[in-house]
Amino acid sequence: MMHVLQVVRPMDGGMKKHVLSLLAHLDQSKYQIILAAPDKEDWDEILAGSNVEVVYLPLQGNLALCSDLAGMRRLGHLIQRRKIHLVHTHGMKAGLVGRMAGLISGGLNPQSRPYFLATVHNSIYQYPMSKTKRWAIGQAQSFLGRYTDGFIAVSQGLKRELMTWEGIPEAKISVIYNGINPADFPHYPRPALPEAKIRLGLNPELPVVGMVARCAPQKGGEFFLGAASELSRLLNEVQFLVAGDGPLRLAWEQKARALGLRGKVHFIGHHPRPGELYPLLDVYVLPSLSEGLPLGVMEAMAAQRPILATWAGGIPELIQHRKTGLLVPPGNSSALTQGMMELLTRKTWAKKLGKAAGQAARDQFSEKEMVRQTEDLYQEIGDRIRHEDEVRSKGRWARA
Repeated sequence: MMHVLQVVRPMDGGMKKHVLSLLAHLDQSKYQIILAAPDKEDWDEILAGSNVEVVYLPLQGNLALCSDLAGMRRLGHLIQRRKIHLVHTHGMKAGLVGRMAGLISGGLNPQSRPYFLATVHNSIYQYPMSKTKRWAIGQAQSFLGRYTDGFIAVSQGLKRELMTWEGIPEAKISVIYNGINPADFPHYPRPALPEAKIRLGLNPELPVVGMVARCAPQKGGEFFLGAASELSRLLNEVQFLVAGDGPLRLAWEQKARALGLRGKVHFIGHHPRPGELYPLLDVYVLPSLSEGLPLGVMEAMAAQRPILATWAGGIPELIQHRKTGLLVPPGNSSALTQGMMELLTRKTWAKKLGKAAGQAARDQFSEKEMVRQTEDLYQEIGDRIRHEDEVRSKGRWARA
């Protein structure tokens, strides 16, 4: 049985759902899974009843020298003690800590270290930063890339970024799209019940334009609010919903008030069952400035919602412009306003877009396929481990 260590940073949203899908559906007759997770999260409760073992680390979202070094030491001991075969990391921070721990535990010796697989969920180079910092991150990632046996990029755009910024050979990178479970959306589209809107403080008679996303810089919420302000001057009978929490929620709420949108924009925070929100939306909007492959867009597709999103990251790999949704340039409130107006006023066409999006989601982006492709990579590594065991038993060792 292969011993697999999954390493994650503090996370929520699509990345967390992705990791939970893997933990729930990887074949546990083949893989013994250990999850190394931040010590301030409730993974024991989330994974209650599963065979996944949880080990907590002092990991923070940002780089933090003391806690990162403590996490590396703890992971290094775990890798040696539990004879970990594969370290699978998710995101840049977990990738840094997890791979460094594995290298330190083996002393950079190929005979002693585990295999490394790194999943890249989003762009790190599109964030505002100095050229020096961007270069330094690229150099550090490039160094770790030399010791990484494989990469999973969740979009073709992220694959190109790995090749461009970090010099990762194309042969090392597999593109595996995020996936959804169609069983979570069995009766879509379904009508929005008035009482469901009322519970959220919405007017049951008015159309709803909403975004379901983290309140984080890359999601472009300020441009959504700018578009809401413009649209409210053109259409009086419309309301807006923002579902999600994050570091910018307070700033976005303040901006909404400054724009005179009090009573127009409803901030409801994190919703534990986002699938219940999609039927309430006449238009789903994701105004992202940077993206990997957003699970929220996939869910809105499966729910057959008219979708307005940006040409950011992997979004164009999900949405075909004017066939399964509308795409506009990122960072452009006026373009968002025009898209909202078109989808609200051309209702028959918008419904047709939503239906086509639902079919695309079911055909192209399944959770089952995502897990299968990931297990294929695990199997390739398992075959290499078995081959190395045979070589070692004959007194020869030649792992690169």
